Amino acid sequence: MIFLFISMFMLFFKWQRFIFILISLEFLMLSLFLSLSTSLSEMMFFYFMCFSVISSILGMVVMVGNMKIYGSDQCIF
Repeated sequence: MIFLFISMFMLFFKWQRFIFILISLEFLMLSLFLSLSTSLSEMMFFYFMCFSVISSILGMVVMVGNMKIYGSDQCIF
């Protein structure tokens, strides 16, 4: 529950930088990961874990691409 609280506050107060949006989405994924780890089956847990890793890697690729093209990590241009 604390990770959900932290991620919502990060999204609310630091939404202008893309890196903070990615960090808050990771905290949201961690809160889902902790809350659903007991209720999901093993195969669904594996799918959820693969989805979270792939989304994290794609978020970092998008951030690096934006910094390469625009030279800034600001989300609002």
